[in-house]
Amino acid sequence: MDREQQILALIRQNPFISQHEMASIIGISRSAVAGYIAALTKKGTIRGRAYVTSDENTVMCIGGANLDSKATSKQAIRLASSNPVTVTESCGGVARNIAETLAGLACQAALLTVVGDDKAGQWVLEETRKRGVDVSQAIVLQGENTGTYTALLDATGEMFLAFANMDIYDKCTPALLRDKWPHVASAKLIIADTNLPAETLAELIDRCKEENLPLFIDPVSSEKAKKLPQDLHGVTAIFPNWEEACQLAGIAPGSSSNNCDYSTIAGAIRARGVRHVFITLGSQGVIYAGEEGERHFPPIPTKVVEVTGAGDAFVAGIAYGVMRQSTYMESCMYGLTASHITLQTDQSVASELTEERLQQTLLHLTKGDESQ
Repeated sequence: MDREQQILALIRQNPFISQHEMASIIGISRSAVAGYIAALTKKGTIRGRAYVTSDENTVMCIGGANLDSKATSKQAIRLASSNPVTVTESCGGVARNIAETLAGLACQAALLTVVGDDKAGQWVLEETRKRGVDVSQAIVLQGENTGTYTALLDATGEMFLAFANMDIYDKCTPALLRDKWPHVASAKLIIADTNLPAETLAELIDRCKEENLPLFIDPVSSEKAKKLPQDLHGVTAIFPNWEEACQLAGIAPGSSSNNCDYSTIAGAIRARGVRHVFITLGSQGVIYAGEEGERHFPPIPTKVVEVTGAGDAFVAGIAYGVMRQSTYMESCMYGLTASHITLQTDQSVASELTEERLQQTLLHLTKGDESQ
């Protein structure tokens, strides 16, 4: 056993062990122990005092954690008029939703985010923790308001209009990322959304490239996708819808799309450095283009109750597959199945979406049984 492994073994036995104690047990100087500790911390293998060791199976999700309000119209929406609605509140935020979905799929998920010192922030973090997500690295900012997202859905469950108050995420600075880097770097997979500021996204992408860390990016919206740097080397996979994909490719979306456009758009995104591109097309399915080739995945026939959260479930499903050593093409079916299950509920994160349900549904679908 080499020195680093000896030190790790001692730390796992007693996270509060001193460097002097380790030096005495191993038979080396305290300064030598300090050098090994510094190297292990830089690698992200340990996370500082007490020497918290990394878990190599964690997915670190970085970005939004909001209070979501959804108003669903009881009839066709009329502009400039009062509309009868049903209102519900829930935890939201792209990164948070992905983390909770992964926890429901029996993955170890952690969330790095910022919330305000208000009741909404306390509730969002506590509920997220209860659902199996490690929120120990989330930061509560004094005097700030937790992010909020308010959506108006039509009677069919499709989004009609949404409002977002996300000013707090401007506080997710590169300095904050650097401070939390040992925790980020220790994860097996990093997933970030574009609620982060442009300079933070750029630093995250650069560091993941330098340290060869797998990084997924959810663009969130075509406007927020503009915050991504031109050079996307360091991004392992990205998950835009059609409008976001056109923005990333620098091409106007126009009024329609066709298979030729898909290949062109995906190729333009890959030319920026992304290794795997998944373009979600709603009722037309998903286009994959990347190191494993190109493929169009048709949609799974689904009785849609509500669309909110389906995109987050898709990303989580892909991450689930990749964490279990599936190829990116194979993982796309996990993503589609996760979305399929979520679309049949009125929840942004479907409580029905468990690992067992995901596996069983995918098995039935691959056998041609679309009743699940």
